[in-house]
Amino acid sequence: MNMHMKDFTEIALELPREVDREVAGDIEKESVFVSPMIDRIIVNSDGKTARLVTRPGADLQVATDKALRFLAVMVRQVSGFEIKVFVDTKRKDTGPYQIGVNDGLVERGWMHDYGKGQVAYSGPVLKLAQLINEKSGQLYHAAFNAIDGHYPAMIDADTLHKCGYFDSHPNAVTFVGNVVEDFDAIEEFRLANSCSEGALMPKQEHIHHDGMCLNPAACFPCYPTLTGQKFVEGQCYTWLGRVFRYESRNINGLDRLYEFNVRELVFVGDEDYVRSCRAKALPIVEELASFIDIDCQVQTATDPFFATVSAAKKFWQAAQEVKNEIKIPALGNDGSQKMLACGSINLHGNFFGKRFDFTCANGEPAQTGCVGLGIERWVLAAFTQHGFEPARWPEAVRNRIFS
Repeated sequence: MNMHMKDFTEIALELPREVDREVAGDIEKESVFVSPMIDRIIVNSDGKTARLVTRPGADLQVATDKALRFLAVMVRQVSGFEIKVFVDTKRKDTGPYQIGVNDGLVERGWMHDYGKGQVAYSGPVLKLAQLINEKSGQLYHAAFNAIDGHYPAMIDADTLHKCGYFDSHPNAVTFVGNVVEDFDAIEEFRLANSCSEGALMPKQEHIHHDGMCLNPAACFPCYPTLTGQKFVEGQCYTWLGRVFRYESRNINGLDRLYEFNVRELVFVGDEDYVRSCRAKALPIVEELASFIDIDCQVQTATDPFFATVSAAKKFWQAAQEVKNEIKIPALGNDGSQKMLACGSINLHGNFFGKRFDFTCANGEPAQTGCVGLGIERWVLAAFTQHGFEPARWPEAVRNRIFS
């Protein structure tokens, strides 16, 4: 162990076993949830050692012990599964990828970054987001005769529990709170803010959690509405969902937001119907990517589960091939190319049919699947691949977003 004191302290650690870049990436991303004392953990290129970066004032021994426990469970992940590619579109634009897209959008006044994982946008960014949502909705209607829906941004904690979210992604949940219904507590909060220069938060004991959360997955609010239904034939539903996932210090422009939009498609029916819908979704993603003229792949993948359950759940997902991810090339802040996860196509089996009591014609729990397209990430990928000059964009898109 090697400690160097500075504003942030770096501690050299040995990993319990050697890891590849896939596992190393998961370690680095999830390390922001290990402790408030830890800024992050960076895995070195050798895959055998790492650098623990602690925040000023951290108890180094406590931080190190917690980091080692985190690493012990993360390195159990099994990687190296064959990655199958189902879609591989190539753009016609021969220009270079654009670096610094987030900053470029802000400089042009097309986007405002609030700095906490929320963005406002207008002009070509807004028009492109609207176009992607509109085009994907049209494709869903044509292919699946999908029923339009609308669902709230808040979701009951009991529903999230039924969906298994607290067991898989507890670090990403945002609970909604209010000042407790108490005259004195409310007045204390009011008085504190009546003459303060900045916002003062209520005391912890004055915050009331009533069991509501911000929705972390677009498909979840749909399932309670299906309770008691029998699906003699399969059915699809589609909508634009507002999604919230707490990302801590991983927040970065349009790359990783706290609050974002997802064009969702849910299919419900027996196993044959749901699997046929997943197969039909692949050419739709290909058509959407070709319409925008971007490089895009759909490939087998797994979700980023919380550390203590990551190894088991990732292994099951990979072995069953229940998740296909939409990967679109983009550029990091340093100009290096990365594959941005811009959506996914998922099979759930009968999990939600059992949990929310909706069935097939034979009385068995219905199966479900879903397609989610992260609108803002599609926007980022498109501006990365075409830049800011209208002439590089395909005519149908150019005429819509730069007019």
